[in-house]
Amino acid sequence: MSDPGAADKDDVRTPGFNRKAILSVAYGVLAFAAIYLFPVVGLVLGVPSVTTGVHARREIAASRGGQTGDSLAVIGVMIGAAAIVTVLLSWVIAAR
Repeated sequence: MSDPGAADKDDVRTPGFNRKAILSVAYGVLAFAAIYLFPVVGLVLGVPSVTTGVHARREIAASRGGQTGDSLAVIGVMIGAAAIVTVLLSWVIAAR
């Protein structure tokens, strides 16, 4: 007789970082760097930072321990959101 848990043991995957979480942080860092030279580019790069971070968090939660990097995804979302807010606030202040 075969062990019913044997199939589950074969499906065990080694946890790895979610690539979208890493990409989210990269977009966020680039967005903040671009703010000082080209604010529009900072805004454009901030949006994918937030969206890829949100998608990464969803994928990590759905993997149920199969992937890691949730904190990295949160950092990417925060950096991207901060870049967006910084650009928008600079435009509001400049308009006054």
